[in-house]
Amino acid sequence: MGLTYGLVRFDRLRISPSWSQRGWNAATTGAAIFTFAPLCIVAHFWVTRRSALGLAQGFGALLLLLAAQTALSVLYDQAGLLSLVFLLVFQPAGLAVVLPVALLPALTP
Repeated sequence: MGLTYGLVRFDRLRISPSWSQRGWNAATTGAAIFTFAPLCIVAHFWVTRRSALGLAQGFGALLLLLAAQTALSVLYDQAGLLSLVFLLVFQPAGLAVVLPVALLPALTP
């Protein structure tokens, strides 16, 4: 849900005001993300753009979200969920340095 929300928020900030006005309000966006994430991203792009290009962008964004979720799943498997949660919560500034070092033993054959 967090990735989907982030992508919707990023898209809403960069599109034109007229397209943004066509989009869902905050309550509808939250309900769609909670209920259908990440599938609601296709509907978001369709509602804001109302074109075949918007629909294609929505499916592209869905593929991007699914790839990111798969990458995070692999990361959880390699580093361990608890250590990753600890790093994200307590060491966000050092994550760029600590995470690659923590993954090194898991990535070497």
